[in-house]
Amino acid sequence: MVVVVDPPSLLERADLSRPVPENARKLAHLVEVNERRVEVGDHIVFYREALPPDSHYAKAAIVFLHGQSYSSSTWMDRGVHNKPQFLLSFLSALGIKQVIVVTASMAAQYVLPLLAQDVFVCVVGIAPSNTHEIGHPSLYRTPILVLWGDHDTSLGPTAAANLRALPNARLHKIPNAGHACYLNNSQAFEEVCMNFFDLIRNYHAL
Repeated sequence: MVVVVDPPSLLERADLSRPVPENARKLAHLVEVNERRVEVGDHIVFYREALPPDSHYAKAAIVFLHGQSYSSSTWMDRGVHNKPQFLLSFLSALGIKQVIVVTASMAAQYVLPLLAQDVFVCVVGIAPSNTHEIGHPSLYRTPILVLWGDHDTSLGPTAAANLRALPNARLHKIPNAGHACYLNNSQAFEEVCMNFFDLIRNYHAL
């Protein structure tokens, strides 16, 4: 009996630990950040818009969705019953079509149900919640990078176990970090995200 093992995908093999180029870090200090509000249905949503410095352009639109502990009341508003549709309406209000989403913890409720649709370029899920609700993993084709801190003993490991079966999922544990790994070890978080984004932009098919 011969057992055929599929070779690891490009997403699985890719080195996501390369350091962020120094020129990119220098440009980060020149990014312009503006506070804005947009009307989405019955809600006024506050957001911050970061724009590249003069003579530079953005290679992609990235939306960061913060978790419950770091939000005001927007993402936990009881009036938002259909969370995925609310996110789509928010993106539509901003005129964003091709988007990368970085979602943390409880904000995953807005994102995970959409992974089976051709909505996002890719997703970074930071210890995402509600991963037990995913059924038929083979249908969730959107590339997703699942991150969690090595000190996270709750949502992170659970999310990794539940999302492992997704066809285009990459799991990555951030060292010396807890649940909010992007705060505890920001350098490692930035490196793995930027390498993941570059990988997805350069290779349309994984």
